[in-house]
Parts: sequence; C-alpha cells; structure tokens
Amino acid sequence: MRKFTVLHDFVRLGVVDKIAFYLNVIAKLTLNNYFTALDVPLSELSIAVANIQAALIAAEDGGYTAKSHLRDVIADADKLFVREANYVGRLSDGDETKILSSGYHESKQPVPINKPPIAASDGPHLGAVKLVGKAAPKGRACIWQMYKGPVLPQDAIWVTIATTTAVTYVHEGLESAHYYFFRMAIVTPEGTNDFCEPVKKLVL
Repeated sequence: MRKFTVLHDFVRLGVVDKIAFYLNVIAKLTLNNYFTALDVPLSELSIAVANIQAALIAAEDGGYTAKSHLRDVIADADKLFVREANYVGRLSDGDETKILSSGYHESKQPVPINKPPIAASDGPHLGAVKLVGKAAPKGRACIWQMYKGPVLPQDAIWVTIATTTAVTYVHEGLESAHYYFFRMAIVTPEGTNDFCEPVKKLVL
C-alpha cells in the first residue's frame, strides 16, 4: 500500500484562502480520534488565525507598520501549522484517510500540470505584485493589464500598466488589503494574441 505524505502547500496560499484553510484544519482536528495529543494546542492555532484576521483589518489603512505586522503574524501562523502538519504526518504514518481527516492535504501520484497563463504572487515590497506569464512561440512582447476590485464585472475597464519583453513583471504602488485582477497578452509578428484568463490577487 502506498504511503502518503502531508503537504505544506498551504504556506503558498493567499491570506484569505490561508485563513479559511487554517480554520478548517482547526475544525477537523477538534475531537479527532486519530490525533489526540497535538504538538500545537488548538487554542494556540486559533489565536494565530485570530491574529491574522485582526492584522488584515488593521492593514486596510495602508500604513507600513500595519502591513509589516500582517506579514509577521502570517509567518508566525505558518510555522505553527507546519509543526502541526509534521505531527499529523508522524501519527498518520502515511494513511490517506487519517491525513484527510485532519484537514491537511496529502501527496498524490505525480500528474502532468499545465502551467497557468499567468501567476501572481507577493512582490519584493509591500504594495507590489510579481506577475509571471507563460511564454508563447514567436513572442516579442507582453502587454500587462490590471483591474482593481473584489469582483470582475463583464464590462470591466482594464488599464494597461506595462509592456515588457520578458514574461515576468513587478508592478508596484498598489493599495494594500485590496483585490486586483491582472491579465497578459503576447505580441507576436502576426499580431497581438488574446488576453489570458485573469488572475485575482489580494495585495499585502
């Protein structure tokens, strides 16, 4: 029987998805008969999540100190949930059912993964986003566009923010604790390709 491992994929989640994931782990570990002597008490995990939620609200004013504090509490919470994930891994001994009962994700057989047309991650500074696109044959340039808002309407008015020769671009000066959508189109000798599917990002 193949043994599974517990993934730390939650560390790469955006802050909103991370909060939801952590709350689910806490709920699944509560009164879980497989895991009765946790390395990190549930009360400590709950406090870590509450700290993220409070820091996220405080960061809405865009202050540097508040945004820096948000990153700090996210890092602290990640460490605690990684410790708990390692505990689940030890106790489950590769049993998929036990791992899934904890709320964590288990490793799977490798499958081909198609690279998304564009990915967005935190940039090197607060208020910055790093965009990575997928190269296209004969691509000469990339046109990057942005829309600000939590929901993308059908009649969204996109703003062109840059044209680059590389498929990576860092856009700065964005408002923290706000959602943005980004998309990219490749320019080839035959013309400009259609814009890719947008990606949504909460800026820290």
